[in-house]
Amino acid sequence: MDLKQYINAYSLDSANSEGYRLGSFLDFFDENFDKDLLSFDVFIIGVPEGRLSLGNESCALAPDEIRSSLYDMYEGEWGLKILDLGNLRVGQTVEDTYAALEQLTSYIIKLSKVLVVLGGGHDLITPIYRGQCILRKPLNFASADAYLDFQDGDNYHSRSFLSDLLASQESMLSTYNLFGYQGYFCDPKEVHLLDQMNFNLLRLGEVNANLKEMEPFIRCLDHISIDMSVVKFSEAPANPYSSPNGITAEGLCMMMRYAGLSNSIKSILFSELNPRLDKNSQSAKVYAQAIWYFLEGFHLRQDDLLTDKAINYKKFHVHSELSELVFYKSVFNDKWWVDFSNEQGSDSNLLPCSSLDYIKAVDGELSERILKYIRFK
Repeated sequence: MDLKQYINAYSLDSANSEGYRLGSFLDFFDENFDKDLLSFDVFIIGVPEGRLSLGNESCALAPDEIRSSLYDMYEGEWGLKILDLGNLRVGQTVEDTYAALEQLTSYIIKLSKVLVVLGGGHDLITPIYRGQCILRKPLNFASADAYLDFQDGDNYHSRSFLSDLLASQESMLSTYNLFGYQGYFCDPKEVHLLDQMNFNLLRLGEVNANLKEMEPFIRCLDHISIDMSVVKFSEAPANPYSSPNGITAEGLCMMMRYAGLSNSIKSILFSELNPRLDKNSQSAKVYAQAIWYFLEGFHLRQDDLLTDKAINYKKFHVHSELSELVFYKSVFNDKWWVDFSNEQGSDSNLLPCSSLDYIKAVDGELSERILKYIRFK
């Protein structure tokens, strides 16, 4: 892929390149760029596309606003190699932009690298998904969003993209997770339909009740998208659909750190930030700090994916009325898994879980996470 045909270079503000500012530690793609792309860990791309962002078209202005806040922060002594590719050139049609982002996503994934996308509208999840389909394996996607973005009809936009993803006859979507949706914004029939498809739909109250319980849901994702509407209005006002309720900026940063720690995540999208509605760049700073924590988590990644050999894991057997459960805990961190393999010795059937899931099982109670998995497996 000839990147120079698709990208407009980003020009770093001199104030963001001083001392130990993050901007001074990055490489920036331009016409004279000649470094080996394989030497980089993380790629950042801006996609100023907002034409299908329903009632929020000015989110197309967000990429450089996010960068301005991100590159003004200090680097975390990570030693990461990060390349800012610049901004994707917007096509004559939205589908042209989609095609370019799809190709770029596939290209970066083939390099086994991670792509951070600065949107733009939440509908950009569609070309990212198409780009990941090159893996030819079931994909686990998630969004943090106050809304379902699931609507019947032929009109495709940022508030209906999920319908389009599910309607594809060649869909590779295995699991879709929705974090932080607000019940009064969502049709109960649509919520029930998605729940019956074995998707994990977590209401705002469930997310805020214990953010640490979000880590197992995030651990095995291939992609996560953030819609600015998920953050409460008082902390991030740059979205016309924001609500007085929502997750906090701190909560978002915590979730993004978990995303960085995940060995599975290949791409992440920050979407629906409208700079024209922002106040003192507050929302841009929220996204910038969330990205900072994602990068910190990425720096701290460990090769802790559980395999059949289960080396460096403690094993716990728990007997329940429904079945015998086998739990594994990493000796390096607090990551837990539960194994649903049958007694005939089939391949491991592993579900990421938490210590609370284990404690409940010991007490004779199965958590909602485990019950749902058993119900649909």
